[in-house]
Amino acid sequence: MALKRTSDVADCDDLLRTPEGVDLFDATCMRIQTIGETLKQIDTETKEKLLVYYPGIPWRKIFAMRNIISHEYLSVDPEIITDIVKHNLSPLLVVLYRIQDDLNAGKHDAIFG
Repeated sequence: MALKRTSDVADCDDLLRTPEGVDLFDATCMRIQTIGETLKQIDTETKEKLLVYYPGIPWRKIFAMRNIISHEYLSVDPEIITDIVKHNLSPLLVVLYRIQDDLNAGKHDAIFG
C-alpha cells in the first residue's frame, strides 16, 4: 500500500509541502514502522535463523529505522523516508514474496521444528 500511495512522490518536499503530503508522510512512516516491527518479530520467532537466508536485504537497518520511527520520531529524516519508498520497498517486497514462496514450499521447515 505504501508503494501505491507514494507513487507520485518525486522528493521529500512532496511529503512536506501540504497538509495532505504531511498526512501521507505520517502514514508512510507508520507503514515502514509496521514492516520493521513485523520483520523483527519474525526474526525473533525464528531465533534469527530465517532472514539470514536472504542476505540482500539490510535487515538490521530495517529494524533500526523501526526503532527511530517508534522512539525518536522527531529524528525521522523525510529524505531518508523518501529514499526508502523510492528505492528500498520494491526490492524488499520481492524478497518477502520469495520468503513466502520458500516457506510454502517447505524450504525452511527445519527452522520451525
